[in-house]
Amino acid sequence: MKPTVFRWDWRRESRLTNQKARRPTIAGVAFGLLLVAGLLDSRAADELPASHSVTPELVATGYAFAEGPAFDTQGNLYVVNYRELGAIGRLTPDGAASIWSDLRKASPVEGRKVQANGLKIDSEGRLIVADAGGGRLLRVSADGSQIEVLADRCDGVRFDAINDVALDRLGNIFFTDPGASSNEKPTGSVYRYDIRTKKTTRLADGLAYPNGIGVTPDQQSLCVAESSRYRLLIWPLDVASGTVGESRVLIDFPRHTDGDVIGGDFVPDGLVFDAAGRAYVAMWTGGVINVVDVTSGALLRQYDAGGTQATNCHFHDGYLYVTVAAKEAVFRLKLGVRGYAYWQPRGSH
Repeated sequence: MKPTVFRWDWRRESRLTNQKARRPTIAGVAFGLLLVAGLLDSRAADELPASHSVTPELVATGYAFAEGPAFDTQGNLYVVNYRELGAIGRLTPDGAASIWSDLRKASPVEGRKVQANGLKIDSEGRLIVADAGGGRLLRVSADGSQIEVLADRCDGVRFDAINDVALDRLGNIFFTDPGASSNEKPTGSVYRYDIRTKKTTRLADGLAYPNGIGVTPDQQSLCVAESSRYRLLIWPLDVASGTVGESRVLIDFPRHTDGDVIGGDFVPDGLVFDAAGRAYVAMWTGGVINVVDVTSGALLRQYDAGGTQATNCHFHDGYLYVTVAAKEAVFRLKLGVRGYAYWQPRGSH
């Protein structure tokens, strides 16, 4: 079946979003005094749209398993498994869709089926790739022509199935490797790749399927979705040394429905932060996005993702873009919130 792309005027949206962002509000100023300067969204928590008040808009279909949405500074959207497992697709601002890189052909691994999962764009426009099938951390040049294997093992032990990636402001890469871990067999790990020394260090192990990962905008914490235990973990982080302290549970996601918040055995998958430091977590089986206040661990909002098997999300121009595997599609939610621009130098956004 030929993939379908739904076109949108991203330039117009950018202008409108920027105009809205310039309108100061009393609530926004008051809230801003409480948080780190330069990392703030202009909207306070109570200005987020109400839970389940936003209708997901279909952006594109044709993904064998939609995951890893990431935007570059030109507004190109990258999503894995476009048309086929193992390919990375690119959707340009004018709506043109294509296979941007086929990792199976460009960087095969003997005895393994190469397949990307999580993605991020670094400060030089290169794509950082969690190769789940090949068990490798990859970096693809901005034009897609060159692929580097940054790491495929730690302390001599091969990675199993790297799931997702995150960057700090210095460009260091954090990633999860859940392997075949579960609640009964908590063998998953979290790693850090030092961009300067090219050394990989294991930060945590004994986890029950570590999945989505992110460094908070203030660079002081590392968050990981522990999928098989339906929760988010958080570690204090020293970015300069690349070390973490003792972890704690940030939030146990609700297992039962309460008011406008739908609960159940919903697995947390990928996550992303907005500029105010709130975490947006794609809930795999729940088909929703849970919004978490990282300071308090409170569940602030819940939005419809567009379908079940919501895998990951990424902000662009006031919209939250969500990959939904069950629909082989990408949806977007108009939240009017500015995302955390992790690839830019501190203070530039």
